[in-house]
Amino acid sequence: MTESVYFLVHANAAPRRPVALLACFGSGLRRGANSFYVRGGDLRLQAVWLPDGSRHAVPPDSPAFEYRSFSATQRAASRRFSAWLCERHPELAPALEAGAGLAPRLAPAIVAIREGDALAFHHFVQQGELGSLFLRYRDEAAPDAPLAWQHFEDLLASHAPMLAALRPALGDECWYTKWRPDLEMERKFTFRDIPDTWRLLMAFHDAIADGALPDFVPEIDREIQVWDYEQHIFEVLGANAESGYVAYIPQADGRMTVKRKWFIENSEVRRESLWGNLALDMGDIEAHLRTLTPEATRRLPSYRRKRFDAQFESLATGNIFGIYMDVCRTLDDAHVFSQCEVEYCRTRSFGELRSLEQDFDAISGFVGESLARWGQAHQQDLYSKLDFVREVADARRARTAERRAA
Repeated sequence: MTESVYFLVHANAAPRRPVALLACFGSGLRRGANSFYVRGGDLRLQAVWLPDGSRHAVPPDSPAFEYRSFSATQRAASRRFSAWLCERHPELAPALEAGAGLAPRLAPAIVAIREGDALAFHHFVQQGELGSLFLRYRDEAAPDAPLAWQHFEDLLASHAPMLAALRPALGDECWYTKWRPDLEMERKFTFRDIPDTWRLLMAFHDAIADGALPDFVPEIDREIQVWDYEQHIFEVLGANAESGYVAYIPQADGRMTVKRKWFIENSEVRRESLWGNLALDMGDIEAHLRTLTPEATRRLPSYRRKRFDAQFESLATGNIFGIYMDVCRTLDDAHVFSQCEVEYCRTRSFGELRSLEQDFDAISGFVGESLARWGQAHQQDLYSKLDFVREVADARRARTAERRAA
């Protein structure tokens, strides 16, 4: 992407009007109908626009425009660029001064992108080591005349009621919604051996970060997660609406997470509930189970689940999916299996939920094609953790029967 984008810079005190507009371009800019993503520190400044209406060209040897502060390297680059900008335009220094002897820092809250005869406005929501994300909140008709400072200032003033209404959605976690929170949607790829799941996960992460799946980028601040926990599982019998399983997952703090899934047959969409931070210990779980279902249950072998996660966000829709690499072993290490799951997690958008199934198929198809291309033996199926521990239980029962018969 090489066309200009317009970063409207506000002072640290977040005044009502911008203090500068920076026209930029860069190869690390990616956008879709829902959001705009800035990757890396390759933003180049073309011009600086000021509130007096003046427009100032920028020499080609100017430092890269960096405003992110996630890492020490980013903070140093941000201070370097801000100091250079204030040296060229001293009138900006008071507005950008951070106080307490700190170097001035830029805070671009709004980005506008010209799309033909329209301007698409985006609001900043999050930054991370790899990039930063702006969500699209409003489109405006672009003027026939050349763009000018006053045009942007007038539009931003008209956006004030909308931005005030959106403000609660800009806090941590508050921009997420989810289709049917009571359901899970996941596609499984079961491996024929136990691969290096960390290597596979990083291969997916790096490929998507580099643009192999053009509409998707790593979800900021949740790119990689590592999980390692036990599951103590009870099958709910009866072949009716209560059927499925209940799993008890001890937390590191001594409390308990309880997961329940309802299904008679395996499928890609299943009802699921999760309750965390319960004051239960292992001696309480059977009594607690009886409060969840009146049906008969049977305890199945417990297992340890080691999981590496990477999560990716669609720039077109805001739908977010996880690629999860699982290795599950019974606690006695006698049985093990491994699979990859693609699961819908949540949606981050100021617009309507859309194209969920299409996005799910797109990222799942990419995972299956990549595994095949990398020569990783697998099959797409519906094989579940419940199937795994059922098979272990059945094998143990068969061995016991054989010993008794002998």
